[in-house]
Amino acid sequence: MLVSMKKTRLTMTGLGLALVLAGCGSSGSTTGNGGSNGSGGDTGKGGNTGSGGNTGNGGSTGNGGNTGSGGSASGGNTGSGGSVSGSGGSTGSGGTTGSGGSASGGNTGSGGTTGSGGSASGGTTGSGGKGGTTGSGGSASGGTTGSGGSASGGTTGSGGVGGSGSGTVTVQLGQTEQTIEGFGINDNWAAGSTPAALFQTSGSGLGLTILRTGMSDTGAFYNTNEMTGDVATLKSGAGSDAKLIGSVWSPPASCKTANTINPGDTDGRDGGHLMVGASCATTWANTIASFAASNGFYAMSIGNEPDFNSCGSNDPCNGQYPTTLMTASEMVSWVKTAKTAFMSKAPNVKIIAPEASEWLHQWSNVSAGPDVNGHESSDPLKCGCFPDKNTNNCASTCTSGGGGYDYGHAMFADSAAWGDFDILGVHEYDSQAALAWPSDVNGGKPNKEVWETEMSGVKWWPQQGPSCDITNGVAVAGWIHSALTVGQASAWLWWWYQAGNTDDNEGLLLASGSKASTAGCPGGTDTKRHYVLGNYSKFIRPGYTRVDIGGTVPSGVQLSAYKGSDGTVVVVAINSSTSTVNLPIAISGGTSTPASMTPWVTDASNNLASKTAVTVSGGSFTASIGGPSVTTFVGK
Repeated sequence: MLVSMKKTRLTMTGLGLALVLAGCGSSGSTTGNGGSNGSGGDTGKGGNTGSGGNTGNGGSTGNGGNTGSGGSASGGNTGSGGSVSGSGGSTGSGGTTGSGGSASGGNTGSGGTTGSGGSASGGTTGSGGKGGTTGSGGSASGGTTGSGGSASGGTTGSGGVGGSGSGTVTVQLGQTEQTIEGFGINDNWAAGSTPAALFQTSGSGLGLTILRTGMSDTGAFYNTNEMTGDVATLKSGAGSDAKLIGSVWSPPASCKTANTINPGDTDGRDGGHLMVGASCATTWANTIASFAASNGFYAMSIGNEPDFNSCGSNDPCNGQYPTTLMTASEMVSWVKTAKTAFMSKAPNVKIIAPEASEWLHQWSNVSAGPDVNGHESSDPLKCGCFPDKNTNNCASTCTSGGGGYDYGHAMFADSAAWGDFDILGVHEYDSQAALAWPSDVNGGKPNKEVWETEMSGVKWWPQQGPSCDITNGVAVAGWIHSALTVGQASAWLWWWYQAGNTDDNEGLLLASGSKASTAGCPGGTDTKRHYVLGNYSKFIRPGYTRVDIGGTVPSGVQLSAYKGSDGTVVVVAINSSTSTVNLPIAISGGTSTPASMTPWVTDASNNLASKTAVTVSGGSFTASIGGPSVTTFVGK
């Protein structure tokens, strides 16, 4: 694929994320009274954090600003700015937490200002924050309570920056979260691009186990010789752990409202919707199901990025390639049509939906922006909700009748649609952070696996590059950490192995002839993010379970932990500071404790390098975490 075929990508700061969803909800419910402000927690107690603001019930949904509760949320992964809450409309979020639990040394911020009310159900209250490194709680005032709106709280942020305390943190093996299905990469429009080492665990291998590819509008692979190329490489390297998944970018032009495969407009607003009510939609569903079954797919997405429309090369656009829009109501109809086809033609293939480009659009109508040049998202459904303007008054066409994004809420509201897909697919573009599962969906408890199926650094947004240094590597590690701990993702996939004609960070490797400075990089086109992905994928194997972490860690450090059924314990530490941190870590709740933990380090000088094992004594060890770096500690 040429990079010019890629997509618009924007950014949102942590604080912008925390504020943006304060009142853009859909499907209104009873307006609450906002609730009382929480006490914020014990200041700087290193894990004895307050509740981050017990901001009112905000209506019938959730529990106010109960997101990222510092130490009380069993290791709450509260972090960078509290992920956005709310899903369109003018609702107050009832307490979308601001900087969440990303307090350092008890300076957690004010807990976020809540929206000012409204009658829509809004805020997608985060249930997340479990299992990552907790903030120190600190003196958060609990957030100024909104005067209504059914949104409760706000989803926690990208998790776990922690306070400045130096007490021991605890890996709680008995407190479990999601099962990990694996890590992977995409090869669509990049045939034959995946070397065998990507799927191997030996030597310099990354241990990836998932390959995502694409089906064209003709019902065939986009890539030539796909089954004998990259698919064969996947199966050879990953063995029994291999999972082949796919997606579709556009149906035939005759089944789109714009009657075109590639959108020809320049503003991103008229690329065409899938004609979900036409007979061609049934034909298209049968084509997808037959393709997935005949090629042995584990799972198949029924539509890549229904919230995005390619729109040329001018900021905020970055390419011209097949895209297909769908509103939330259209997605509800489409998933039912697809299920009928899969039951008949591909009963053993799992359905992935909705696979939005922005995690924001999974649970809200708010779009990311501004980007690095100050441009807003192209917002093809014209909801008009951005973090820097008009966030409390999303267009009425989006907040009622399913005419906007907010795919997750729309599908959950229709029990048939919710039962007609298996994996909640999503991308992590623009905001660069996950959203927690909202409290108003299944009581805040995920009952679908969440898979992040595409992410990279593309033009116009932070980490666009080209770059290859450890600063970028640490940023990428933060994306993975956010998806796993806040979004509770079971799988995480990068985009391409190597960037194409655009000199950016879309690839794990730089484009040939890149103008990136290679100071502090592995050399050639290689990058630190390449090895950082391996800090997760090489050691957190399919079937492992994420476990909670309790306690307080120094500011600038993020931790997550995992266990295998064979007794293996994995702790991944991200240190974004420039100083080495020596952190006591206890391991509890298991049937046995590893005798030692071996660090694997990616920093300015090391590329996933094994270091001297650290002895575990009395159930604890001291982790020396250089900065900046990503270090994985592994023991059994």
